[in-house]
Amino acid sequence: MTMNDLPYWVAFTRIRGIGPVRFRRLKEVFGSAHAAWEAPEKELGEVLGDRLAAVLSRERRKIDPERVLSDLHQRGIDILINGSGHFPTLLNIIPQPPCLLYVKGDLSCLNTYLPLAVVGTRRPTPYGRKIAFDFCRILAEKEMVVVSGMASGIDGEAHRGALASGGKTVAVLGTGINVVYPAAHVRLAEAIVKGGGAIVSEYPPDTGPRRENFPVRNRLISGMSRGVLVVEAPMRSGALITADFALEQGREVMAVPGPVTSRQSEGTNRLIAQGALCVLNVEDVRAALGRPEQAFLARAEPAEGIELSPEEMNILSRIEYTGTSKGELLEKSGLGGGTFFRILIELELQGLIREEPGGVLYKR
Repeated sequence: MTMNDLPYWVAFTRIRGIGPVRFRRLKEVFGSAHAAWEAPEKELGEVLGDRLAAVLSRERRKIDPERVLSDLHQRGIDILINGSGHFPTLLNIIPQPPCLLYVKGDLSCLNTYLPLAVVGTRRPTPYGRKIAFDFCRILAEKEMVVVSGMASGIDGEAHRGALASGGKTVAVLGTGINVVYPAAHVRLAEAIVKGGGAIVSEYPPDTGPRRENFPVRNRLISGMSRGVLVVEAPMRSGALITADFALEQGREVMAVPGPVTSRQSEGTNRLIAQGALCVLNVEDVRAALGRPEQAFLARAEPAEGIELSPEEMNILSRIEYTGTSKGELLEKSGLGGGTFFRILIELELQGLIREEPGGVLYKR
């Protein structure tokens, strides 16, 4: 993507009905977001269907992409394009990742340490509130980044617990980046940013709360994290939707048990019965995910019996545990393109690396 294309990426998020899947299809067909934005309605109809093409054709007459982008910059909102440096690496490998994210706060925390999602009911018991707050306070103190949805109840306690220890936390919204929901969490949102964390949304700024957006955003809460900890959740809750996404994404699912007589613990107890990791203390979480100093330790030595050239070691040592894009790795390696891709093939044949969708490389 060129910088000239960026305003049109942003503009497409303003069109209801065009999500990540349709947007990627438009780019494939027309070659760029700019070309898709200016395509004739008839050609758009062949990709989107006549009804949605008509909506796009009508709405784009009301939108000036360059002005929209300029306004975002003036409001202090960062835009992260899928595949860019600060875009959360873990999101690159989930089904239907967002095309872009709107962010307020410290971008570096989106790819730092061990991200852990903590979610639960909006109507917790005192027991649930204490567990969420205390666990997240200690985990953030141990350099984990707490990811949650800034909803009432368990989400709010998770963020507050992380902040209480001076740790970092990330809030993934189901609204626009400038709409705090519930409104009572305005000060919490400010504290998250001030504390070195970040607020993230895939929806355009000023998007109000819509019921259908919250389950969709839950895939990002789990997708940005290495594991999901559920603290109190009834049988029908958004927290269990997040746990389902986590299973689909290959993330660790953990749950805190509660009284069998408590409606608020029916979902968590059921998760444990179905195979989720039963968490009784903070160390259970750390054991499941690993400690930050271990997870981010670069693997400097190859497996026993495998001898690597200096060039192969150069590339292998630069691949992070969270994954590294080919483009970034090529730039850091200082190698020519031909040599670089030949070495990648050799490392993959030796079983030392693997490539995930989106061109992201991981150590095995």
